[in-house]
Amino acid sequence: MTFGQKVRKYRKQKRLSQNALAELSGISLRTIYGYEAGTTYPRTNFILNRLAAALDVTSEELTDDKPDPEVVFFDPSDYSPNRQAQLLAQQLIALLQSDDLSDAEKDTLTQSIMDAYWDSRRKSREKNDTTT
Repeated sequence: MTFGQKVRKYRKQKRLSQNALAELSGISLRTIYGYEAGTTYPRTNFILNRLAAALDVTSEELTDDKPDPEVVFFDPSDYSPNRQAQLLAQQLIALLQSDDLSDAEKDTLTQSIMDAYWDSRRKSREKNDTTT
């Protein structure tokens, strides 16, 4: 089980929303999303311990198969637009799969993403039409 899967499992066992866990731990909601999506990992033992305390587990229960959390796992050289899109997609999937948004809020989010996609396609097509 990955770190993110463990965070989600323990959060759900405590019947906490992602927002409630963020407030309880003092860690941002976006970071909690990233943990559960598997796109980020606590950068320090201090943060890991705050998260573990909020979940009423030990840090070892969260990381028993992970390397030292003092190591930063983000590689800036790999932060290409494609990688940004992959990370964002993972975060959006985690958000949509969470219980933190109502169905109406999920619908609004999804519609906004679809609208932005079709608008970018239209602009790309118009740009290609003017250059040919």
